[in-house]
Amino acid sequence: MRWLIRRPALWLAGLLVWFATLWGLSSLHSAGPRIDVHHIDKLMHFGYFLGGGFLFAGWQFRLHADSPDWRRILGAALLAMALVGAVDEWHQCYTPGRSGGDPWDWTADVLGGAAGAWILRAIHRRI
Repeated sequence: MRWLIRRPALWLAGLLVWFATLWGLSSLHSAGPRIDVHHIDKLMHFGYFLGGGFLFAGWQFRLHADSPDWRRILGAALLAMALVGAVDEWHQCYTPGRSGGDPWDWTADVLGGAAGAWILRAIHRRI
């Protein structure tokens, strides 16, 4: 099983599934049942993008496992999550019943992606 985790293609496949799921969720009229907790949507953005940042950093780490440059990996993860978050907010602007273009949602996306990449950095030796 360990050999599978070491394959960059597995991490890339996970990242693509993550992105496709994000696109699908953002295409829905509503994000699900209304939860009446102040700013819960920011926490949901943060948590979802934490997973994306983790997968992106894992993919980059496995691509360059012989000599990983963590500053480059973390920077690339931050940039990728910022771009995906911006595309997601733009996409929601054109989805009926959704409100997009929220800079605070995008901020939660970027911070979640950065946290996910940092978590991968912290535990990469264990996986």
